[in-house]
Amino acid sequence: MPTPSILNIAAVFLHLGCTAFGGLAMLEPMRRRVVEKQNWLQPQEFLDGLALCQMLPGATVVQMAAYAGYRLRRTPGALTAAAGFVLPAFVLMTGLSYLYFHYGAVPWVKAISRGLNAMVIALLLQALWRFGRSLGRGWPEWLVACLTFLALALQAPYLPVLVGAGLLRLALAGGWGKRNHPSTGETAAENRPRAGRLVLQVVAGLAMVTLLVVGLSHWDLILGRMAMIFLKIGAVSFGGGFVMIPILQWEVVTHWHWLTIRQFLDGILLSFVTPGPLIILAAFVGFWVRGLLGAAVATFSIFLPPIACIIILFPFYQNLKEARWMRPVLQGILAALVGMLLLVTWQMGAIALHSLPDLAILAGAVLALTVFKKDLLWVAAAVAGISLLIY
Repeated sequence: MPTPSILNIAAVFLHLGCTAFGGLAMLEPMRRRVVEKQNWLQPQEFLDGLALCQMLPGATVVQMAAYAGYRLRRTPGALTAAAGFVLPAFVLMTGLSYLYFHYGAVPWVKAISRGLNAMVIALLLQALWRFGRSLGRGWPEWLVACLTFLALALQAPYLPVLVGAGLLRLALAGGWGKRNHPSTGETAAENRPRAGRLVLQVVAGLAMVTLLVVGLSHWDLILGRMAMIFLKIGAVSFGGGFVMIPILQWEVVTHWHWLTIRQFLDGILLSFVTPGPLIILAAFVGFWVRGLLGAAVATFSIFLPPIACIIILFPFYQNLKEARWMRPVLQGILAALVGMLLLVTWQMGAIALHSLPDLAILAGAVLALTVFKKDLLWVAAAVAGISLLIY
C-alpha cells in the first residue's frame, strides 16, 4: 500500500494516545492498529522494532511509536508518531496537575488520595513481581539487584551504580567476547561509512542538547537543571516507565526535594489513570516546579533520548542484536533497576501504609489486579469510593 502521509500518521497515533492505557499493555492496541488495520508494518517488522526497543533506554511504547513512524516516513514520521502519542497524555496530565495542586487539600480529595496511595503500592509490587520474575533464577542478576539495593540505601548516586551494575554483570558473563553470528555480506569497509555517520549524528545531537540546556539555564536556572535531569533519566532508564519511577523519585524527592514523597505518590497515581506512557509523570513534576512551561520542558526532555536513539540506531540494529556484550550489560542494568524499585517500594510503603485500613486496601488492590485481573480504572474507582467511606 502507499506510504501514509504525515497527517495520517499524526491522526492514528493521536487516537492511540487518547485510548491506550496500561503501560506495556498499550503495545497490543498499537500492533492491531499499525499491523492489522492500517497494514503499515508486517508482523515481523513490528516484532523487530519491539526487540530493538528492549535494547534501548526509555518508555517502550513511545519508542515503538517512533519506530513505526520511522519505518513509514523516516525522521519526520518518527517525530510525528511519538509526539502524537504523547500529546493527549501531556494535555490531560497538566490539567490534572493544576486541579491537584490547587484543590488537593480539600478533605474529601485527601481521603481519596490516601486510599489511592495504597493502591499505588499495589501497582509497584505488581511491577516488582513482574520484573523480578524476568531476572530468572540466575545468581548474578540477584547479586547485582541486592548490591544495588544496599548501595542506594546508603545514599550512593544512582548513575554510577547503574553503570557499575552493567559492568559487573558483563564481567560475570566472561567479558566482551565477539558477536554471536557474523553479519552476512557486510565487511569492515562497508560498515565504516555508517559508523562515521553515527558518530556525526551523536556529536550533533549532543551539541544541540548542550545548547538547549545552556540556553535554558541562562534564562532560568531551575528550568535548565530540570532539562538536564530529565534528559539524563531518559537516557539511562532501561526497561520502560516502571523502572523510571525510582530514578525520578531519587532525583526530585531525595536529591532536589522538589516534591514530597506523598506528592510523588499522588503523581504516580495520576500517571496510571492517564492514557499514554506512564512516565508522563514528568509533566506532573515539571508543572509543580515551573508551571506549564516546566511541564513542557520536563516532558520534552524525558522523551527526547529514547526517540533520538530510535532515529540514530535503527540502521545499526543488526549489529546491536549480534553483539555478545550487549545482553549481559542490559541484564545487569535491569537487575539494578529491580533493586532500585524494591527500595523505592519500601520507602513509599512506609509513607502510605500506616493503618489497618491502608493495609486492607493494599491487599484488596493486589488481589483485584493480579488474581482477578480487573481493569486498573475499575479498581481505582472502587478504592476511591471505599476511601470516602472509611477515612
